[in-house]
Amino acid sequence: MRLSSHNLPDTTAPSRPHVTVFCAVWHKQPNKLELLKSHWDNLKRQSIPVEPCYIFDNGDTAPEWLAAPWHSFSEPLTIYEAWAAGVALARTRFVMNLNMDDRLSTDAAEMMLRGLLQTDTALIGGEWIIQFDHAFQTEVFGSSDPKQTCFEPAWPPAPIEGDKRLRLGSGMGERGTLGPATLWDLEKTQRWYPTHFGNRDPILSIGDAIFWQHLHKKKLRTARLPLVIGRYFSSPDAQAEFRPHNDEENLRTHGVHEVSFAQSITATRNAMPQPAPQGASPFPKSRNAIENESQALALKYLGLLGHGTPAASHPRA
Repeated sequence: MRLSSHNLPDTTAPSRPHVTVFCAVWHKQPNKLELLKSHWDNLKRQSIPVEPCYIFDNGDTAPEWLAAPWHSFSEPLTIYEAWAAGVALARTRFVMNLNMDDRLSTDAAEMMLRGLLQTDTALIGGEWIIQFDHAFQTEVFGSSDPKQTCFEPAWPPAPIEGDKRLRLGSGMGERGTLGPATLWDLEKTQRWYPTHFGNRDPILSIGDAIFWQHLHKKKLRTARLPLVIGRYFSSPDAQAEFRPHNDEENLRTHGVHEVSFAQSITATRNAMPQPAPQGASPFPKSRNAIENESQALALKYLGLLGHGTPAASHPRA
């Protein structure tokens, strides 16, 4: 498999983003270019700078207007191979996945990074509003209080009646997951992400759960931020998690392969994280009352859940 990389960041620049957000751009994705543009716009609106990392597969290439780092693999990839590639190719200490059809609040990266550092955990997830059409993908929105949402355990989720919005339950701990997108610290997790079972069959739908369990076995803590930080698009006809697969059986029978697709990339490329400048802060000063309120709410929730100090206990997936 061949890999070509484009628009690579200048890692010697005096001011560098602290977070990489990677995304798989599938060659067969419907409305691919429209989704890519609004996804990139979403990342450019983040309250702290983030570095995009777009992964193309099957020899596909980016449009000329994409002035962001992107990489193209010559063969088709699974979703977790693409995520592993993002882990391997990121040039920052902190990384986050964000699917093409999901969107972050404008302060999501800032709130999650702040929560991760405050709790001294390896990975953090937040709460998500479930959406059933594409209209939200061009909206601009900030983080919000989950009290204005409701939870239904049914899966796949279905639209609800009334004024309240349906939440995924990842940030509140109701679903048992940590979210469709999480942020983690490569200094703690290292450059590994599960991509294959022990019999070398690809992991198709439970890679994130396997990764979280891997962190748990390594005694690395995870945390939930009960703040709505994103919008999750749900479409059982189009998403990998709803397709038939043998992942659970393969996991029971064969376990997880110790070698990740990420390691095959880092073995040939010098893609180690670039340390942040000593004393540099990734957080901007609060610029208005809304940002102050959002940050205060996030810190309040962390305190209520016992995350006020690095020594506090933390919920796990």
